[in-house]
Amino acid sequence: MAEIHPITLPKWGIEMSEGTLSAWHLALGATAEKGAELVDIETEKIVNTLDLEVGGTLRRQLARPGDTLPVGALIAVLADASVPESAIDAFVKGYRAIDVSFEPKEGGSNAPAPSNRHPGESQDDGGEAGRVDPAILSARNEAAYASPLARRLANRLGVDLSTLAGTGQKGRISQEDVERAAATRPAVTPAPIPTGPEPHASPIAQKLARKIGMSLHGIIGTGARGRVSLVDVQTTARARGLLPPPAPLSPPPPAAGPAARKLAGDLGIDLCNVTPTGPKGHATKQDVRDAADRASAPVAPAAYDLLPLTPMRKAIATALVNAKQTVPHFYLTADVTMDALLSFREQLNARPNSPCRLSVNDLLVKAAACALMEVPDVNVHWADDGIRRFRSADISVAVAIEGGLLTPVVKGAEVLDPWAISAKASDLADRARKRTLTREEISGGTFTLSNLGMFGIRQFQAIINPPQGAILAVGTTRREARERPDGGVAFASVMSLTLSCDHRAVDGALGAKFLAALGRRLEDPIGLLL
Repeated sequence: MAEIHPITLPKWGIEMSEGTLSAWHLALGATAEKGAELVDIETEKIVNTLDLEVGGTLRRQLARPGDTLPVGALIAVLADASVPESAIDAFVKGYRAIDVSFEPKEGGSNAPAPSNRHPGESQDDGGEAGRVDPAILSARNEAAYASPLARRLANRLGVDLSTLAGTGQKGRISQEDVERAAATRPAVTPAPIPTGPEPHASPIAQKLARKIGMSLHGIIGTGARGRVSLVDVQTTARARGLLPPPAPLSPPPPAAGPAARKLAGDLGIDLCNVTPTGPKGHATKQDVRDAADRASAPVAPAAYDLLPLTPMRKAIATALVNAKQTVPHFYLTADVTMDALLSFREQLNARPNSPCRLSVNDLLVKAAACALMEVPDVNVHWADDGIRRFRSADISVAVAIEGGLLTPVVKGAEVLDPWAISAKASDLADRARKRTLTREEISGGTFTLSNLGMFGIRQFQAIINPPQGAILAVGTTRREARERPDGGVAFASVMSLTLSCDHRAVDGALGAKFLAALGRRLEDPIGLLL
């Protein structure tokens, strides 16, 4: 490996912009081989483990568990044991995080969008692919989560890895991803390296340019006889993203007379904190006394505890606000008698050869899958190009975990027996609570089931999980007096089912037809074994 190797927060997927460190696997000062687990990083609803791409000694940990950092931020440094501490400190101090953000462009992923270009890129009026300085492209690709071979190939072909979604393990960008990107869309080609002497510049301007690795070519000097000044280099470097923007200037303190200034000094009051009320904006002695009273006033303790937003809670908030604001919800509620299903469940669980104990939720998943096969127009996604109707019932099952909610998917539930559904759902729920699910296991569902009956909730309305067309909310089973066919009265076990529908894809009559099909299967459950 190189003597000093930076470890940055990787970009797992196009939509990822930040991550939260969960736990370090490698202790500071420990040595590990390539492929060893370094750190767990929480991204939205899952936790991924970042593995070492090179072996070495962990010399710096630049973030603590719980810290949320942007993609591309330096989180650790690997270095040979022979590298002095001063060199590590200098490397960390001089490291510049690379902007690896990417948003899909309007009109398709291949449409040029100048607003999404990174610092240092340019685009001509003819619509050609943007060009980027080779050093910037190489540094940006270094921050991407890609294999070494893919990174070298991308640098050679001029492909910006921050614009790619990896198809390898844990979203890693592979050589095939780079080759596919180079063949299907315009590559970001390196800009030609300027030749010839650099423009005349002051010594301090030359020193800064060498320090940040920037060429003086193309800089128009504003000094005497066109000489490039320090300000010229700083302005250009900030425009290219090689220096941070200048810190905002603090407002000047108000004007004040000698007496007011002396009083402010005696009371230890900064004139910047004084609100002037005197003529022409001058601060008076009374203004100083008022500022002193405000500074000495006791601060009432907060009557609440501020809980920081986790990546999961942020993702849930964003998704649900978007769903509630953009999806036209309507709700249908039906009551189903559950006596037959509860008795059926007891009989199945009492069998000596039963693989596992079935829950009511397991039978609900199976019944919902069968109802979706009977009414397939509810087993849909809404999309801009049309309504996508699926041939398989992939049921997302809501699982409450600490700090949020996950919806792992039981795929192909219509062809699984209740025991296979129980085993699959139990495994997914257990790993959901441990935060070890993969992205594939929490995505791709065609319909969602949310059950709050175990908490005693009678009935509720769930928010649709886009792009799905519907979600089923399940309440608790309660005892109610019902009229019998002979006119008498008897108690029955009743459950309320509420279907939330996206009116763009599912109409009222269609949702009612699905609830009727679901109710028939719950009230005559023998068909769930066929």
